This record gives sequence, C-alpha cells and structure tokens, in this order.
Amino acid sequence: MKNKTLAELNEQFKDCPTRTSEYEINGQKYIVVSHFTGNKSLSDTMYAYALNRAMNEVLHRIPETA
Repeated sequence: MKNKTLAELNEQFKDCPTRTSEYEINGQKYIVVSHFTGNKSLSDTMYAYALNRAMNEVLHRIPETA
C-alpha cells in the first residue's frame, strides 16, 4: 500500500464532515482538523473504550466526581 501525501488525503476526504479544534501548548497555537471518514468500527471502538474505562476504575485511575 502506498503512503499518501497530505495533499492526496485532503483531496480524498474533502467531502467528509470535519471538526476544527484549537489547542495552545506552551504558548504555541495548534489547529487540528479532524476528518470523519466513517471507516472506524463502532463496536471495536466501544469495546476498547469500555475495557479502558473498566481497567482505570479497577486500578483507581479515574477521579471520583460528585
């Protein structure tokens, strides 16, 4: 499989929904544009999230909220 350039990826996913987020780290502003291509498996994502959440709860890594 050929690695695509940023320009090729932008062209391929230009019609997909996007979200733009701005982050500031150590005084430097970064702009991140996320393209939602629909290629991710929802069940795999939810499984990974649930497993991660359960492990964090068991290991007391999640602070309790009121």
